[in-house]
Amino acid sequence: MDLFLGAGWESILTILEERHGEKMPEDIVERFVKLADERMGHGLKAVQDADKALSNLRRSFLTCVASNGERANVFKGLGITGLLPHFHAAQIFTKNQVERPKPAPDLFLFACEKMQVEPANALVIEDSVAGVAAARAAGIHVLGFTGTAHDKENHAEMLKNAGADAIIDTLIHIEAHLKT
Repeated sequence: MDLFLGAGWESILTILEERHGEKMPEDIVERFVKLADERMGHGLKAVQDADKALSNLRRSFLTCVASNGERANVFKGLGITGLLPHFHAAQIFTKNQVERPKPAPDLFLFACEKMQVEPANALVIEDSVAGVAAARAAGIHVLGFTGTAHDKENHAEMLKNAGADAIIDTLIHIEAHLKT
């Protein structure tokens, strides 16, 4: 999780090849995407308070998704978790729409452009070091989210070291940071 969460395939493949001392199979990405798609329906649940937090936020703020995931998997995951109704398709952005995935700032800058929000006026909620780095590079305030981490203290430290402005462990805490 520490190595790969939020990373793009180029980075993941480089790490795997360095660690194993050999080139990965050419179809490894396709195989992983297929496997992830097959397993997505088994045990995937929304993060605690996600529905409530999104309902509250949507009353006063524009919201969107900006994910390093495969576009079809992001839509499927949002559907399975019951969160898809919170977003129009035009509010869901994925790595497939930009040249460089996170940790490059491209995805967040693209989302800001499409949502017509200046990066300085945006806020990213991010659970990965790559995502925090991308938000910082884009000039966007970022809250590090540890609600899905197995080792919350270590994960919080990694996100803070990557540049998160603050750390939250539940999505309900987003609103407190918007009022400050």
